[in-house]
Amino acid sequence: MFSYRHGFHAGNHADVLKHITLLSCIKLLHKKETPLMLVDTHAGAGLYDLEDRFAQTSHEANEGILQLAKNPSLLSANADIHEYFQIILGLQSFGDIKIYPGSPYLLWQSMRVLDKLRLMELHPSDFPVLKENIEQLKIKRQDIKLDMIDGFGMLKAYLPPPSRRGLILIDPSYEDKGDYRAVLNAVEEAIKRFATGVYLIWYPVLTRLDAKEFPSRLKKLCQELNLSWLKAELRIKPLVEDGLSASGMWIINPPWQLKESLESSLPLLQTILQINASGSYSIESSSTT
Repeated sequence: MFSYRHGFHAGNHADVLKHITLLSCIKLLHKKETPLMLVDTHAGAGLYDLEDRFAQTSHEANEGILQLAKNPSLLSANADIHEYFQIILGLQSFGDIKIYPGSPYLLWQSMRVLDKLRLMELHPSDFPVLKENIEQLKIKRQDIKLDMIDGFGMLKAYLPPPSRRGLILIDPSYEDKGDYRAVLNAVEEAIKRFATGVYLIWYPVLTRLDAKEFPSRLKKLCQELNLSWLKAELRIKPLVEDGLSASGMWIINPPWQLKESLESSLPLLQTILQINASGSYSIESSSTT
């Protein structure tokens, strides 16, 4: 499992979908002043250099954030995409995009003084980098905790949050096929402790059976537990056996108006990111099925 490094994939189309959805959720949840706990079970390194050997090996950012950057005039048409892109621009020393923020940075950037941030990362190489990055960002009075631990097992220890309001991001690599079952188990355990939490689950859209069945298994879990849900998927090119052409976000207890936000942002993302006009998107929710 330690062979996986998110640096190879930083800033790709899956990150774009995941991070715009994440920021949209937080913005909607922040309409209430009650403190919010933000949890990331697979935090990674926090910040990524798009010119290092990992990113330069895969060049996946070319199909994600760097493609968005080629179309700045289009981004202002959607507030969520524009705000996400402005955060990324704020990290650059010069005009070109060379640094990409992982979800820990975006969570930190979004948190208010009254919010809490909990970050978990097991990888022995990524955790020290994450810790250094967060220490450089951390300011007085911010309640931030980092754990070098398996996020699946640690998640329930933080639930329920004292304020009874929380957003939990679960986005393992899924290179270990056991991650699909681990996500379902972790969510089921978490729901027992904190049924009203907002759970964001990222997943790859692949041709192999366990990946193809995963959304149906999430839907079944939500139906069994009587939970509202929203599914959003974005494909930029035809599915192939190797490589990632599409990914999805499964949101349990989606904030009010999130569906409308994604119905506005996903068509624009498809337009900008699709290759040879072969992209597509889909949005489905428990309220429409």
